Amino acid sequence: MKPNRDQTVRNLFWPGLFVLALLVSAFASNMSVFRNSLPLQPSAILPNPAPPIQMSAGVAAGAGTAAPQGIQEGMGRVIAQVMPAVVSVARPGQAQDAPPPGAVAYLNPAGNPASPAGSGVIVDERGYVLTTFQSVGKASVVKVTVYSGAQKEYLSDVVGVDPACDLVLLKIRSNATFPAAPIATADLVNVGDIVFAIGNPFGFNGTVTMGIISSASRKVSIQGIRYPDLLQTDAAINDGNDGGPLINIKGEVIGINMATLMPDHKYSGIGFAVPIQSAAELLAGNTR
Repeated sequence: MKPNRDQTVRNLFWPGLFVLALLVSAFASNMSVFRNSLPLQPSAILPNPAPPIQMSAGVAAGAGTAAPQGIQEGMGRVIAQVMPAVVSVARPGQAQDAPPPGAVAYLNPAGNPASPAGSGVIVDERGYVLTTFQSVGKASVVKVTVYSGAQKEYLSDVVGVDPACDLVLLKIRSNATFPAAPIATADLVNVGDIVFAIGNPFGFNGTVTMGIISSASRKVSIQGIRYPDLLQTDAAINDGNDGGPLINIKGEVIGINMATLMPDHKYSGIGFAVPIQSAAELLAGNTR
């Protein structure tokens, strides 16, 4: 039987439509790939052309250095103001009692055993020197070495002793005028205040160390003597610093270095100074 032509066409319609759909899909895919291969156009969000990335050049030379430089120069002026008034105090050699291990101990003079030397500070231009009893011991006459200008040694008399605060006042045997350190007149010492300790530790004359006030009123017992209000500092002080000044950032004497804690003879960062207000009676000549 001969096939019907209309029937044949209907049989081929759906397969042909399916093939056409495949061809259209393939063509659309190829066009997408072609478009993606073209160079990208600049985004409308960015300016055309886009600005270059700005690389950091760091801090410009000199920027931000003015303040630190000013602080450094200020510290230098403060120390230079007081340094000429710091002296060495030497006495005849005397045996020193060994401190108990791990206990707070008085600072001792250092250097030559025949004439150990501590420190002191000139507090009056007429030649009055404030130091500690440890620097003087039982001597009534000691040698004071002044380092301002040409180094010179003077005999000095013990003119005042205050056992309650371990301080001694000396008078240099001379009518010359000496550089004197300013004394703090107000009892304004706070924890965290920057301080400098100046003295002659182990014979190294004019040594300066820096720290802060760790306690403004520390109760300490030293060899059975109780001190109710010592200044505690982490500025390094050692043997030979005894009698040297502890000064504030203004260059004023706020204390006299006198003791330290050195467990097993190791530096601990714990030193003590007599507050300068404790020397008021001594400086007024009311004690002997």
